[in-house]
Amino acid sequence: MANQWEEFFQDILDETGELIKDEIKGMLDSARDDSELFLKRQAEKIEKYLNQLAAGRIDKRQLEGYLMDIKALTEMHALQLSLDARARAQRLAQGISDLIVNKLLSFI
Repeated sequence: MANQWEEFFQDILDETGELIKDEIKGMLDSARDDSELFLKRQAEKIEKYLNQLAAGRIDKRQLEGYLMDIKALTEMHALQLSLDARARAQRLAQGISDLIVNKLLSFI
């Protein structure tokens, strides 16, 4: 079953946007399935904020601010993790800015 954010973006995305959405979904699924609890919580927060955007409870600017806060927090937390977990945290932080902020939000 699709999340509210997925349905919201389904209506406004072209084929390129669909690929970006699928990458974001994969990134979030990977973080939610991670053994590192911190990454799971960050994925839950990201999805919560995307759903709030889809419901009209926050705007694009607010979402971008929340996501950049999560990115910064993830980068700081990554310094405390093992090498493998650090790499996964860095991928999540990079995905936030590359996939969501720079690509997905350009469709709004």
